[in-house]
Amino acid sequence: MYPSRTQPRRAGVARFYQAYPGFQNPFTWGENPIEYGGLSRDGLRLHFYLEPNAEIARNYAFRLEVDEVDLLYVACEAAGIVHPNGKLENKPWNTREFTLLDPSGVAIRVYQELTG
Repeated sequence: MYPSRTQPRRAGVARFYQAYPGFQNPFTWGENPIEYGGLSRDGLRLHFYLEPNAEIARNYAFRLEVDEVDLLYVACEAAGIVHPNGKLENKPWNTREFTLLDPSGVAIRVYQELTG
């Protein structure tokens, strides 16, 4: 799976995805600014591209499935990146999920499927 997301002219997006969701192996293309790049984790590659229109980036969102949503939630809550209206909770569609915001304001719905 190769989801793609916009990246406004803001530094630190790749570092953010390495620190919290645990993505690794960053790659980039372009200089001043970096125009394209990505990271990977557990067979998932997340690609970024430069979007000069910050309004587009602010209105972008995606979902990310993880194995240990509770552990990631604790780390994200401690870092202050959980959306104020996105606290960890069980949903009627059989997932446990929360929402975090990356440095450019992109909402990421992090979830784990519930068993049983």
